[in-house]
Order: sequence, then structure tokens, then C-alpha cells
Amino acid sequence: MQKIINVATLIEKYDLPVFEKHIEIYKKNQIKPKMAAVLTSDDSGCKSYIRGIKRFCKKYGIEFESVLVKSKEELESVISDLNNSDTDGIMIMYPANFGVKDTHFMNLILPEKDVEGLHFAHLGYLVQFEKFKDFHKMRKFVIPPTAKGIMYLFKRYYKYFEDYKKSNGVYPENSMINPFSLEGKNITIINDSLAVGRSLALMMLNENGSVQVCHEYTPFPEVIDFVKKSDIIISAVPSANFVIPTVFVPEKAIVIDISFEGNFEYPSVLAKAHKIAPKWNLVAKGNRINDMTLYRLISNLFYLINSKLSDEILQDLNQ
Repeated sequence: MQKIINVATLIEKYDLPVFEKHIEIYKKNQIKPKMAAVLTSDDSGCKSYIRGIKRFCKKYGIEFESVLVKSKEELESVISDLNNSDTDGIMIMYPANFGVKDTHFMNLILPEKDVEGLHFAHLGYLVQFEKFKDFHKMRKFVIPPTAKGIMYLFKRYYKYFEDYKKSNGVYPENSMINPFSLEGKNITIINDSLAVGRSLALMMLNENGSVQVCHEYTPFPEVIDFVKKSDIIISAVPSANFVIPTVFVPEKAIVIDISFEGNFEYPSVLAKAHKIAPKWNLVAKGNRINDMTLYRLISNLFYLINSKLSDEILQDLNQ
């Protein structure tokens, strides 16, 4: 197996067939998915992400619009308009920096249109470890896409290791245990945002992982102490000045680097980590961790649409 986690293969094997099936059923039932994104600044990274979402939506025939706002009042007005429109999913590029907490805006979006899963209703169900809205388990709850994408990696790779052992009697690479099992593993998450660290910590706790969340108030020596004992290290610190020296990364560790700047020492960490999803510019487009995030974002859009559909259509979708 490759040391670098193969996002592209997972997307091709598992996501593409599901996405194509959804679009087929939507066309059959004259359903036209529609999504809106609201930018709160002229940040180049945010604009680049929006362009990526727009290209992705065009590929699947999803109507997409974006709008730039420059004040608290303007953002509130846009959210109200979108809530009352035929838009299926709404997302906002945070932080808004409009003098109030971002949660104010997160909770203004109707839960049935919240494609990022940041409304308190969605997060409450995540805390309770509820996955479905209905008894028949056809309508799924929405969870934040970046955290969801990381969990998706672990679940898919876990299944691969288990299937391999079932067929061959041993795990790949002579592993004694499944390295992608979360139960009982020491997990360090360096980020406490709702969209990433806090949501991911809840998800991994729900899978019986032993989770430590570090943030800007965690002294760096303490971060390193947690890292040295970790089976899994996930970092999303938006700063080029935050770097974890490779010497402290255990050889058995799985490393997920979500930071645009990169939070690990390259290239040395590539050689030492057991498995790694490195910073974006070290792997080809389509095989990056943010590609998985994008697919999970659109799968959330499908969840929101599916929640409004009849059992008959959903049964057709799941065949």
C-alpha cells in the first residue's frame, strides 16, 4: 500500500457511483438541486474554494450562486432571503468578523438548508450520536464536511484492512492491528473550531477513541507531549509558524494535515509517518484532503434534498 492516503481512489470507488445515481434520480423526478455560498471577505483562499465548488456543481448539474457581503446587517438579510428561497443548501465562509460570534449567523440558517451542519440542531444530534432523522434510516443528518471527510477516510480504510484480513488471514503490511480502527486509539486533534476540531472530536469519541483537543491556549510543549503518545495526529492550524517537528511523530502514527500552510516538517514526516494525508500542494489535484471535503459538502446537499423526498423516491435511490 502507498504511504500517502489515496483520496482519489476512495472518491472513484465509493463516491462517483453514488453521486451519479443521485443525479439520475433527481432528473427522473424533475428535482433541480440548488446551492448558495456567502462570502464575508475578499480573501483569496475563500474565493479559490468557491470557484472549486462552482466547478464541481456545474459538473453535476447543480445550480450554484455566490454573493459577497460586507456587514452584519447585509449578511443577516442575505440569509433571510435564502431561507425563503428555493435554495436547497446554504453555506457561509467564516470567520465573518462582523462584531458578533459566527454562531449567530450559523443559527440563522434554517436547519433544513444548513449544508455545513453548523446549526445547533445538527450539532446537538452529533453530540447525541444520532445519524438518521427517520425510523427507516433513509434520511441522514448533516455533519460538518471537513470533519466528515476525515472520518470517511478512516472508515473506508478500516474496511479495506478488515476485508484484506478476511481474505488473506493477516492485515496488509503485516500489521498486528487495524491502524484505522479508532477504538481505544490515542488521538490528538490540533484545532478546536466547530467546523473541524470540535466536530471531529465528537465523531471520534462516538467511535470510542481517546481524544485530546489542543488549541491556541494549549502550551506548545503540552501539544508535543500529546503528539508523542498519539496513534493519530490531525492538525488544522492556519499558520505557517506552527510546525510539529518530525522527531516527535511516532512511526506508527497516522497523520492528517489539513492546514493550508502545513503543520508538519516536510519531507521528513512523509518518511516517518505510518500513513499520511499531507498538505495540499504535495499531492495531485483530486487526491487532496480538501477534495474529500468537497465531496462531503455536496453529499450534505443531497442529504438535505433527500430529507424532503418521499419514501418511494428514496427507495428507488437506494436500489
